[in-house]
This record gives sequence, C-alpha cells and structure tokens, in this order.
Amino acid sequence: MNRTDDISNLFSRFGASSDSYHEFESQFDYKEKQETLELEKTVVTLEALPEPDVVAAPVAEAVPEVIVETAPAPVVEPVEERVEAVKVEPQAAVEPVPLELSASAPVVEPLVVPEVASVLASPATPEIPTVVAAPESLAAPVVPEEQLLHVAAATAPAKLRNLLAEVIQARQVEAQVLSDDALRHVATKARPAKCKAHIVVLVSLKGGVGKTTLSAGLASSLRMGGGRTLAIDLDPQNALQFHLGVEQSVSGIGSANMAGQNWNDRLQHGFDGSLLLPYGVLSDDECHSLTREMAEDRHWLARHLDSMDLGEHDVVIIDTPTGSTQYLEQALDVADEVIVVTTADAASFITLDQIDRVLGASDVRPAYSHCNYVVNQFDGSREFSRDMLQVLKRRLGEQLMAVVSLDNTLGEALAYGRNPLAMAETSVACQDVLLLGEQLKARFETSRAQGIEAQ
Repeated sequence: MNRTDDISNLFSRFGASSDSYHEFESQFDYKEKQETLELEKTVVTLEALPEPDVVAAPVAEAVPEVIVETAPAPVVEPVEERVEAVKVEPQAAVEPVPLELSASAPVVEPLVVPEVASVLASPATPEIPTVVAAPESLAAPVVPEEQLLHVAAATAPAKLRNLLAEVIQARQVEAQVLSDDALRHVATKARPAKCKAHIVVLVSLKGGVGKTTLSAGLASSLRMGGGRTLAIDLDPQNALQFHLGVEQSVSGIGSANMAGQNWNDRLQHGFDGSLLLPYGVLSDDECHSLTREMAEDRHWLARHLDSMDLGEHDVVIIDTPTGSTQYLEQALDVADEVIVVTTADAASFITLDQIDRVLGASDVRPAYSHCNYVVNQFDGSREFSRDMLQVLKRRLGEQLMAVVSLDNTLGEALAYGRNPLAMAETSVACQDVLLLGEQLKARFETSRAQGIEAQ
C-alpha cells in the first residue's frame, strides 16, 4: 500500500473524499526542531547554574543583550568531542580573565552557534573578553572588587598617618640637634670677663649734634697716668679719622674682622698720642658680614677688647652711629660710661623719651654703667637756646653732666687738619671739652679706688 491509498482510507473513515486533498511540500524539519529544543534545554541549564565570582577588568558599559533573529538553521550534527575553550577575537585583542567555578557546579562546555558568533565578532558589538575555565587546583584565590576597594580605603589613612608620624619624628630630632648646637654655640660665646680699661660710649638718636667731634676731643684730652687712650670708630661714616688727623683709607675693624687679626695690629696714631681704630672703607659684602657677625655674637665687641689686653689705666672712647643699631648694642654691652649727646632745641628734646627706652631696656648695658647727658653746641647768645637749656636741666636733673658751647674753632681745625685742643686757651668749646675730660677722669679714679677697697 502506498501513501496515496493511506490518505484515501483515512478520508473515507470520516465519510469524506480525498479528491479535494492537495499535498504541499513541508518546509519544517522535525529533526532540526528536536535539536533546537535540546539547545534551549542547554541554555536553560546554563542559566540555572550559580554565577561564579569573577574578577574582571572594569567595563565601561554593560554588554547589551543580543537578540538574533535568523531563518531556521541547518541541521546541527551532535558534537562528539568536548570543546575545551572558545576564543573570540574581536578587532582589539583582550587579555583572557581566569574564571573560578564552584566545586559543586559541573563544568559546562561552551557551545557556539555560527550566526551568533558572527554577530558577536561584528564591530558594532562591544568587545567581550574570552572566558577560559581554569582547574580549581591551579586558580588563585579571588577577592571581590568591593572588598578590595574597602580594604584600600581602610589602609590608605593608616599609611598616611604612619608617614606623617615619621616626618614629625624626623623634624623633632632635627630640632633637638639644632637646639643642642645652639646651646654649645652660646656656651662657647659666653661673655668674657669685664675689660680692665675704662670705656666711654657716645650715643645719639639725632644726627648733627657734634657727637664725632666730641669723641675726638675726649680721645685727645682724656688720659690717665701710665695708660693709653684708644678711640674706636663704630660709625660706618668712618669720619673719626679726619678729626684725629689719621691717614685716610686705612684698614679698620671690618677688614680686621674678616682677616681674624688682633685689633692691636690695626691701631693708628692720632693727635696728642691718641690711638685710633677706624671703621675702615668696606664693601657692601664686608659691611653685611660685619653686622651679621655682631648679630650672631652678643659679646662680639667685648671679645675683641678682651683680646687687646688692655690695662686699668687705659681709656677707650667709642663713637657710634646715629640711631639704634647693632653697633650701638655692641658698644652699650661694654660701656662703663654712656654719654648721650644732645642739643638745646626742640628736635633733640623730642628724642629724649626714645633714648630713655633704649638705654633702660633690660640687659642692654651692664648694671655698673652710668648714663649722663651732654648738651653740645650751646649758643648762649640766643634767648631760645637759654630757655631750652633750662628745660633740659629740669628734664634731666643730675644726669646733665656738662654743656659744651658753640665754637667755630672746632670746625676750622677740622678744615685745616689741625688739633683743635692745641688752641684751647682761645676756644671756649675746647675748654668745655677739657673740663668734661677731667670729670670723667675723676670718676674713673673713684671707681678704681672703690674696686681696690672691694677686693
């Protein structure tokens, strides 16, 4: 019996005729349908598996789900060999990322459909890294990315604190070393013993009062029996040499300090047997070096005077620059007598309060030193000058030690390079300077006698 008879019998059983029956060629392959169902089962089985922990490189954007609509695929023959790994090579090479599967999950072999593989490999599809299953015994332990970020965030502040602690400890050690060095530096620069010589320091906070002229007059006139009188110029103007008739451009304290020589080797001879240590002509670098040396050593001048081996019959006259400077600080540190030179005018009177603050500061000068005032260039012919002198006497009291009259003899002697005290008989100002020298000499003798009795 053929197929046509079977169809006729079938129609007759239902009371119908097979004349109207037309057979069409079927396009459905039932065997292919069965294989498709098996593929769907495999996909379902894969989706049901638990997802393993995978450490993968960060992906810029999620891979969209690919839906492929194709015509019925040809018959796929059963795969007899196991596929170990599938590697899809897109346009850019991607390093494989190891995947650790759970021990309880079975190893599922990858299955690739040609149409799907072609779509995945197209440029429009995001790059998908190849997943290669590694044996459980060889796979390294994997830490979730969230846990790694949490550990990094927790350890970063602790590491920073440790580094900061190391930096602080190093700074403290360095500060301790510097402190120890400073203490040793101070110990090596302790104040030397009091100079045996009598030291007179002339100061002023206002220029033009005749301070340098008065210093030269005292250096020429004030002398104790058997001793020397030294004049030291601490004023960068270096003008004291002209008033004592010393040759110009000679080496001074700045050059001696730079060379480390003893000041006795730099003394110059002036009027009436006086000795002068000039400031000297210094460059800017030498001047800065000198002031820096003074700033670093509070007793810089005392140390130099101590090296000169001065005796108790010697007298030192120190001329200082106008204002409060490092030179003034060094001079006050060694002073036995401080003479403030002022004039009988309103400008000088205004500076009295300021000079009192400078001289009254603690540790500026020795406790045994005395401070006195001298009114210089007094013009007795002017009523205002006489009134200002009375004001100064009320303001200063016993501290006003002497008044030196205004006299053109001193200015003329400087112009001709002569010793002004050589004509003291005809100059009122020179007589006033000589009288001031005698007063200071009497004080020195009194203090020396008191020192002997104290011993």
